[in-house]
Amino acid sequence: MPLRFITAVLPSGPARRPVTLLALGTFALGTDAFVISGVLSEVGSDLGVSLSVAGLLITVFSGVYAVSAPVSAVLTGRMGRKHSLQLALAIFITANVLSALAPGLGVMLAARALAAVGAGLYTPAAAATASSIVEPQERGRALTMVLGGLTIANAIGVPLGTFIGQAVGWRVTFVFVAVLGAIALAGLTYSLGAVPSPGVASLRERVSAVAIKGVPTILLSVLITICGVFTLYTYLTWFFDRVGGLTGSVMTLIYLIFGVTAVICNFSAGWLIDHMSPARVTTLALSGLLLVQAAFALTAQLGNGATWAAYVLFCLVALWGLSSWLFYPGQQKRLVALGGPRATVVLSLGASALYGGQALAGGLGGLLVPYGPTAVAIAAGACVLIGLALHLLSSDREGPVPESGAPAVPVASPAARTSS
Repeated sequence: MPLRFITAVLPSGPARRPVTLLALGTFALGTDAFVISGVLSEVGSDLGVSLSVAGLLITVFSGVYAVSAPVSAVLTGRMGRKHSLQLALAIFITANVLSALAPGLGVMLAARALAAVGAGLYTPAAAATASSIVEPQERGRALTMVLGGLTIANAIGVPLGTFIGQAVGWRVTFVFVAVLGAIALAGLTYSLGAVPSPGVASLRERVSAVAIKGVPTILLSVLITICGVFTLYTYLTWFFDRVGGLTGSVMTLIYLIFGVTAVICNFSAGWLIDHMSPARVTTLALSGLLLVQAAFALTAQLGNGATWAAYVLFCLVALWGLSSWLFYPGQQKRLVALGGPRATVVLSLGASALYGGQALAGGLGGLLVPYGPTAVAIAAGACVLIGLALHLLSSDREGPVPESGAPAVPVASPAARTSS
């Protein structure tokens, strides 16, 4: 049965190996993007900075990704896909080696910015390459495999990287990520043939897509909601230590629970938006997420390291994983419908909004950490509330969203959003 399942997921023929290696690359990128949260306290302590200052590492990575992804896509638009992938992975590997060797915060910040440039260039190139080297009837399978590498990174890569960082040091975590990237680079260099680029939308086309009716409010809702999710996620290890006394290897389990439930949520979202209005799915998802965030704030206020708080946090993190990523596929589908022939460009703006929200979260959470976990949780919940209000406003104003002619949207975790 496992062999049949793997065969069903992978494309057939000579494209199978390069698609698998493309997925390994996205797995490495996804692990790198999110594992920093699990070792943030150790990184800050080793570099001699506070937890709030260390949070800037996530702000820099996400902010640079949000800006560089569309710019990189334009600058490398005429470059062959294989060369783009090789360049992206070379940048990514170099950045993680620099992270592992960083003597201070300045070098570490530069390394994280460089890693974001590599990730922003690789993800859309990998998705485009996968869809172009397989048979037309297997394109969905190839995209699912490649973008699934990022989803699986949440479930496996982040807990594993967190465990490595806490067991033998955070620098080894970045060495681990660099090795994964190096394996993907070597494999793709050997197995992937030349793949010409079909070209990409210009920066002017991307900017003009913001003016499409209904799009700005959806993008703002996505940005603020993600800011709320990551205000807590960025400082999750610190939060669970202060509220429930959970530390060390237990946090590996926490990240595993969150990752697995997020994957379940991801697959559920695809089914839901095919059977319900995407606006309604988003409303339900954000409402549920708001309740979970409120429960985190209440637990933070009353917990103070009590045993009961630890058990509550275990339950909440599972509910959080199930609700955190349910809203975005619905917003994606709405963006596709509103974008029409410019749907791909509009989706790239959605990816930038998502990473922009992560960038804001690192700064917002860092400002509130000195005031305690309750303040962080309340701010996170407030962001989700504003995101919900903006969503309700946009869905009320836009009326029925046209479905005809809208291309299918492959559902993936937020880490998997491309910027092609």
